[in-house]
Amino acid sequence: MKKSNTKHYSAEEWVDFAMQQAPQRQRAEMQRHLDGGCRECSRLLGLWARVGAIAGRERSTEPPESAVRHVRAAFSQMARAQRDERMPLIPRLSFDSLWQPALVGIRSDSAGPRKLLYRAKDISIEMHIESENKSERVNLTGQIMVGSLVGQSVPPIPVVVSGEEGKVASTMTNSFGEFHLSYVPEEDLQVSFAMVSGDTVVIPLGDSTEWIFRRK
Repeated sequence: MKKSNTKHYSAEEWVDFAMQQAPQRQRAEMQRHLDGGCRECSRLLGLWARVGAIAGRERSTEPPESAVRHVRAAFSQMARAQRDERMPLIPRLSFDSLWQPALVGIRSDSAGPRKLLYRAKDISIEMHIESENKSERVNLTGQIMVGSLVGQSVPPIPVVVSGEEGKVASTMTNSFGEFHLSYVPEEDLQVSFAMVSGDTVVIPLGDSTEWIFRRK
């Protein structure tokens, strides 16, 4: 085995080596260092090579359109909250039934209500959204689950759908955290939940409603 150089290269230099961004002369020196049997630098290069491979796969992966729209709407909501000196809790969209491929021979847009699941802290909010028959109104049903209240009754939680002009519809959850309300869609709607912890959870509704009317 060849004797390794005493010099060890930094993580930044091995990142450039793994990404083939290092100057040719330096790459040759680093390769000789590896050929000399330096285990520490070999492990470091292996780590960044794996990171680079994962990053390359991620670039070829398209996120679901609804997830992208939710993030954009969330950023817009956060900017509005900062102007109003309020900071709501914007949950993460964990599941959207539109992400599931349709069964062969079945249209995905006719398979019933759209199902969504949001998570924030120990809060999970499941929502089903569908249009009323022969009506412009939309039905929104769901359930709020709080991790700290598992097995207990959920205190009533105000649920409000609002837009630029104010409140559009409102209700209260029952002891199981369930809720139901209906409303006529308009632009920039959101649904908010005033949690007993003091947090206000806000979910933009724009994309959820647009989907209903795109399928008609």
